[in-house]
Amino acid sequence: MKKRLIIIDFEVLSKANFWMCCMKDVKSGLEHTIVNDREEFLRVFSKNKNSVWLGYNIRGYDQWIMKAILSNINPCMVSDKMIKEKLPGGRVDRRLYSQELIFFELGDGFKSLKELELYMGESIVESSISFDMETYPTEDQIQELTRYCLHDVRMTLKVFNQVKHEYEAQEGLIELFNLEQNQFNKSKAQLSSFILGAKRPNYERNDEFDFEIIKTLDISKYKFIEDWYKDIDNRNYKKSLKTNVYNVETDFGWGGLHSARKKYMAEDFIVNSDVSSFYPSIIINYNLLSRNVKNPEKYKQIRDRRMELKKGKDPKEYPLKIVLNSTFGASKDRNNDLYDPQIANGICVNGQLLLLDLIEKVELTFGETAQFIQGNTDGVMFKFQSKEDVNKYLELCRKWCERTYMELDHDMIKKVIQKDVNNYIFIQEDGRVKSKGAYVKKLSLLDNDLPIVNKALKEYLINGVEIEETIQNANKLIDFQKCVKVTGVYKYALYGNEKIGLKILRVFASKNASDPCVMKVKDDFKNPEKIANTPERAFIINENIVDKNASEKLDKTWYINLAKKRLDDFIEVQGATLFDFL
Repeated sequence: MKKRLIIIDFEVLSKANFWMCCMKDVKSGLEHTIVNDREEFLRVFSKNKNSVWLGYNIRGYDQWIMKAILSNINPCMVSDKMIKEKLPGGRVDRRLYSQELIFFELGDGFKSLKELELYMGESIVESSISFDMETYPTEDQIQELTRYCLHDVRMTLKVFNQVKHEYEAQEGLIELFNLEQNQFNKSKAQLSSFILGAKRPNYERNDEFDFEIIKTLDISKYKFIEDWYKDIDNRNYKKSLKTNVYNVETDFGWGGLHSARKKYMAEDFIVNSDVSSFYPSIIINYNLLSRNVKNPEKYKQIRDRRMELKKGKDPKEYPLKIVLNSTFGASKDRNNDLYDPQIANGICVNGQLLLLDLIEKVELTFGETAQFIQGNTDGVMFKFQSKEDVNKYLELCRKWCERTYMELDHDMIKKVIQKDVNNYIFIQEDGRVKSKGAYVKKLSLLDNDLPIVNKALKEYLINGVEIEETIQNANKLIDFQKCVKVTGVYKYALYGNEKIGLKILRVFASKNASDPCVMKVKDDFKNPEKIANTPERAFIINENIVDKNASEKLDKTWYINLAKKRLDDFIEVQGATLFDFL
């Protein structure tokens, strides 16, 4: 039976001994507000104690306020110690651990809820009520706090609707492995560790660089790269190797392979080859699962089951994918029972060498008649001269797979337009488009920064639509938003002579000559710095703009110029259009 999902958020004025919470039922949309009333909170909780409570930063804050109220511990005291003394909730009072809740954290990313509200075009205006106020709030102040709290609850629901698949994956793991419902509270990496039965030893192994190079490699021309990793003097996270591989500058180190031609365009007879389930395959085929797992066979069973479900296009394969893919990252996490950095280094280094092995075989076979376009953590891309060469390459891959125990998935690419390893567009032969990087990635509501510039650049690169046409024809204000965050290094933002109380801003280019730019300040009004990638003349709108149209005040020329600058960064075209080259 599907559990009831309830969004919850607390506002606490510790000095005023005041708390309130707002709730919203995900399915029905019903909302409920409780103001400083423990009996009412207990009534609502008792009725819904088997529900899943959803929240943004619920793991770090709201669950402890909730548990304090349930335990009859002053929630204002708990909040004060967590915020002022930076104590984890469980250390404020051990009794809080005895309260059981089923909750799901929506804020495991790097952005705050206010930042996501900014991207979504929603109001980010803060409450005027000081959370340090010492007197009990008036009725009007309570009403304002209620509006503020309900706004955050509604925005949390909007975020949830964007990442619902993550919740469903967690739910799927609970069901597939018949786990206790309180396992919902764990992060994906923690859950993976629990499912695999990992138990970290109570001593440090101190052997993270004592990994071995796998025996199936057959590297000759680039043997010096393999030897670089074998050299004990290079087994240091600060060391890296930059060298030329198949006519492309390539970085080797303690992360994935990074290699790409810069400002590159080509079409026809291009193949992008990704290693299927790369790190999980290395883990299984080369016995590189965290040594903290007593039964490694379970990991293989999960992989095999996932492949069965994937072939049948069963959505239950996705939760299993999470367990498989999070295992590598967890082996580098000191707070996870899968922590085993020796194993993580062995996986990462051998992964790079396996791809190098494949690149070398292509170079030795085709030489200058093929081009190495790019290599990344789990794949490579090449351009060939004919269909016959593509078939020859696929046969070479078959032999490589047979020798290394890996599997390759091949995509036939019609056109590639590549700025560098982190920014590119692939157009597949079936018409599907894959894009990566800040310039051209597929935007969502949760990273909706300068969407019109992104769209204009992609429309030009993919369809040949002039940048001016795309931007001049756009009229939704949200398409032109530049989302700005002033980091903690700076005290505040400055707009002309006006201090801005918010650390996140929604900025637009202005035609008005009298409008200033947006600055950031470390010391009061001393040496203000212009915020990067913002216009010289700007206006700020931090209210809701979801349905607003652009006004005459908006300077579309600034966005056109920015898009053209990014185009110049992306490709080298002189005296012609991109499509004269393709």
